[in-house]
Amino acid sequence: MRRLTAAAAALLLTTVIPQLAHAAGTTTTGSAQLNYKILPTVKAQVIPNYLSGFGPTGGLGSGQTPAVGPNAVANGGTVDFGNVVVGYQYLYRYAAQVKVQTNDSAGFVVYGEGATDLNGSNPVPAPATYPIFSTLYWLQSNANNSPYTPATSFNRTGGNPLTGGSGGIDYSGVGGVPSPMSVVWSSTTGGNLVQGFDYQLRLSGTVPASQFNVYIVYTVIGN
Repeated sequence: MRRLTAAAAALLLTTVIPQLAHAAGTTTTGSAQLNYKILPTVKAQVIPNYLSGFGPTGGLGSGQTPAVGPNAVANGGTVDFGNVVVGYQYLYRYAAQVKVQTNDSAGFVVYGEGATDLNGSNPVPAPATYPIFSTLYWLQSNANNSPYTPATSFNRTGGNPLTGGSGGIDYSGVGGVPSPMSVVWSSTTGGNLVQGFDYQLRLSGTVPASQFNVYIVYTVIGN
């Protein structure tokens, strides 16, 4: 919460001196500085598949690009890589767009984390999970992004995922904020700002055949 001084909010005070018998009334004026507090607000929205042309490309080394999965729809749905081949890496363009609206003039920080590791479900592999930091990566959307583009790994949160991972993350046990390693975007100004992200999937030869799922949670905190 900030204490702001409103330079233009000068309050005019008028003091009337009681009239004395047979004396003319006298008026004096003065000024006072008015201070007020504004509660900073931060609102955020995440839109999957936010731009035409979204979906997997590349398949570095595989010679093929998988069709986007059935759960991926424009401006919503799921980031669905479709049927990918173990041993290759894929770029998913326009995977997610983060919109931030804040009146905090100091800006904000956006964190992107996996609420769980990749969880296999169909068929259930052994082991049932695969570390997110070695399989799923992010980079800010750019026309030059490709499967060769260097990317940054998503980190698994150190907090406690809520039911199913879809409801958010509880950071009360880790100091109340995500790890600095999970920063994906920051701004030193407020306003209405937008940033898009591409995802990279890199599957090693040790990943068993399965349908893998993971929740990515974006957390926005004002500066």
